Amino acid sequence: MSKFNFMPILIVYLSVFGLKTNAQIIDMEVSASTFSIVPKVGTPAGHSRSGNNIEEVYEDLKSTLFLFKQGDNKLCLVTSPLGVHYKGSLHEFCVEKLSAILKIPEEAIITNSSHNHTIPFLDVSNKERPEEGTPELLSWELGREFMTKFENAAMQLNKNLCPVTVEWGVAEENRITYNRKGVRFDGTTYFMREEDRLAKVGKGYHGLIDSDAAVVVFKDYKEKPVAALTFFTGHPVAAYNPEKMISYGQFPQTASEKLSNYLGGIPVGFVQGCAGNINAKYMLTGTIDEAKQLGEYLGETFILATELLQPSKRIGLEWKKEIVNIPLAILPNESKLKKDLDSIDDFIRRGKAGDENTLECVGMNFPLALTPPYRANLIEGVRPWYVWALEMHKKNKLNDLPKYFPLEIVVARFGDVGFVGMPFEPFVETGLKIKREAALPYVLTCGYTDGSYGYIPDADGVDDLEYMSGSYRYRQERPPYKAPGGDACAEEALKIICKFAR
Repeated sequence: MSKFNFMPILIVYLSVFGLKTNAQIIDMEVSASTFSIVPKVGTPAGHSRSGNNIEEVYEDLKSTLFLFKQGDNKLCLVTSPLGVHYKGSLHEFCVEKLSAILKIPEEAIITNSSHNHTIPFLDVSNKERPEEGTPELLSWELGREFMTKFENAAMQLNKNLCPVTVEWGVAEENRITYNRKGVRFDGTTYFMREEDRLAKVGKGYHGLIDSDAAVVVFKDYKEKPVAALTFFTGHPVAAYNPEKMISYGQFPQTASEKLSNYLGGIPVGFVQGCAGNINAKYMLTGTIDEAKQLGEYLGETFILATELLQPSKRIGLEWKKEIVNIPLAILPNESKLKKDLDSIDDFIRRGKAGDENTLECVGMNFPLALTPPYRANLIEGVRPWYVWALEMHKKNKLNDLPKYFPLEIVVARFGDVGFVGMPFEPFVETGLKIKREAALPYVLTCGYTDGSYGYIPDADGVDDLEYMSGSYRYRQERPPYKAPGGDACAEEALKIICKFAR
């Protein structure tokens, strides 16, 4: 449902010494609240396929809630390093609690995760307290801490609403990320990990990235910042290794904290861009010091962006949620599926036996930094898809397969600033298409919003099979995508933005 209301309040600032008048219109209110939790060593990790526990904890993990209001129109945004966007118990808790406290419909709540890979698992279920001394108890206790602090933060939002103007600034940051989708001479693609980046393309490579480090600052009638949103595009995976898990906020939190301090300690939330094929440096091989350095880089650039702030010419708050149908392709033929399944079984057998020569299988490649058994574990994840696809052939059910995959996007506008949230891992090409063609001066193009449907490549990548483009094979009973792929969301978002920009 689209919601908008125009009830402007004119605020006039007079500069006596400069003998000039600067009139700004304030018709939107904003409040924000930040809270943090600290996991303990031994807490189950939230992003590890092997079920490992956290071995080191480096800092707290901050989440920030925003409430936007214009007249009777309200919109709430949850930003967090934790998996608040995953359609599970954590997401449900956040949405249901905010809806009850703020007295707004659940559709007026947006959840966005930075997609941080170094986080704990939070148990926010209704189950009874687990047994003492178990990792499950640590997740349960951490979940209760999160729930209590989340509720307290949410209860501050309505009473702290403040009339604001909207200003935005962008600076370039190209030291942190690189495009991790490599292309071989034969045209096939591969996941470019840190060892590939250094050995095959050179240390200075970054390829096609979104280098925007964007800041949206909300200021009161005295032109004092009261809250801010930050935006950048890249998997926060520095100092991440799934076989040796840590807890750390990564560059989104370090950079946002740096900006918060610069702006006087105001709440700052981070929203993640279209990072499906964009990686932070040092994945699997980096140190915590290297990870912190990336955060310092981004923080410096966020501060630079605040020195380039532009006031919005438009007023108002608008938002809309819309269903988009992603087209699906046909399944591979039986011969190809059987050949791939034999290759998978051989890879799993050799990997579990410790064979170091288990580096490529069914279009995916694996780094030496992971042990052979863990590589086998990753390939085991796609095996059920091949079994299912062969069953569809054997049972002659190919015509029964879906032709589209429906999902819901959200499009919003705060003054001159647009926001597009997609419930999957979009490729950078999809985000850049929105920015390039949008009718608004600037758009925060975000994945990891209100859902977690995996990687969906752009129109040019739907036939590739490296980990990201071929990840539909980790999703049960989903055929491959076909063009325009994730760009279908960009096309629909651009139509809505055009209406909002009038």
